[in-house]
Amino acid sequence: MLLLQARKGVRLQGASVPIAAAATPVTIFQLSNFAQQLGTKSFRVKRIMISNANGGNNFIQLGTGLGVGFAAVLPDIMTVNNMDNEIGEEQIPETEFFQDLTATAPVLGAGTINIQVEVEELG
Repeated sequence: MLLLQARKGVRLQGASVPIAAAATPVTIFQLSNFAQQLGTKSFRVKRIMISNANGGNNFIQLGTGLGVGFAAVLPDIMTVNNMDNEIGEEQIPETEFFQDLTATAPVLGAGTINIQVEVEELG
């Protein structure tokens, strides 16, 4: 599959962030905001790494906003208990984000789900 991208950016990795509470979005990648920035900054998700240690299979939702302002942007991702998932750029819809990326698990067991993303920052 050939991906034709008009703009190339800088690849960045976010920190590994635990999702510990059900239906509570957490920020997993914060968009850079430099004082000397000109124009609009955005990013595209290129890789998602998930480690599920919460006692059951789960779905993860990626989107924007916190609390009741959360809006899912990418399709739900199923995680299997005690397994690691890695999703590459060929499996992720090419969506451009203009604000921080957040994640939530609608239902969560006793443990946590750790998630980390690699993005291509543009602008």
